[in-house]
Amino acid sequence: MKTIKYQNKTIAYTVSKAKVKNFYISIQNGEVVIKAPWYATGSQIQSIVEEKRDWIMRKLEEYKDSPRKAKEYADGEKFQILGESYYLNTYYKDINNAILNVEDGKIVIILPLRLADQDNTEQIKKMIDKMYYMIAEKEVEQAFEKVRKMVGLAPEEYRIRKVKSVWGSCSSNKKITINQNLMMYSRKALEYVVLHETCHLKYMNHSKKFWEMVEKYMPDYKEAEKELKK
Repeated sequence: MKTIKYQNKTIAYTVSKAKVKNFYISIQNGEVVIKAPWYATGSQIQSIVEEKRDWIMRKLEEYKDSPRKAKEYADGEKFQILGESYYLNTYYKDINNAILNVEDGKIVIILPLRLADQDNTEQIKKMIDKMYYMIAEKEVEQAFEKVRKMVGLAPEEYRIRKVKSVWGSCSSNKKITINQNLMMYSRKALEYVVLHETCHLKYMNHSKKFWEMVEKYMPDYKEAEKELKK
């Protein structure tokens, strides 16, 4: 791993060489990755990083506040629910079963006192995943109903799942899947994904007519796309 100095901070980056003609810089899980031509020298790569250091620092700061940032599930950590920030507050009490409540800008998790000396990260993760799913059950249904009234279309069946690669999908048999992680983003973003997949019930592609249909019912859909790309 290489480093360069930026003001009073150090930027660490890794280099991946490949059969490419240009340099590419990306932020992957909070780390700076440089894809460089196989023939690039170390000094050339460092020069590129120094030239782009303002952009790199800006993207690293954006990543810190991104809902996609990898979570540690530690007390005080920030989570997003429907575009709003909530802070995890975990403590222990003499109870039999764990409890989760969302209140006053906090996700409060109360764990049994007998677990106080254990690493409970996995249990906390499962509880928060379940929280997002339960929120999705209500919010996704409301979004589909809103879109149905606008567009006049609705899937015969939809399901909510936690998936990594897409926010939503529409299968060839017209069944729609919505990613429960959308609950981290605003209702506008959720409604856009539901509208997007609903439009696929008519156009099973991303043709000009498809995008015209999306824009007809949500003229500012690109704002929602921008939010989801954070």
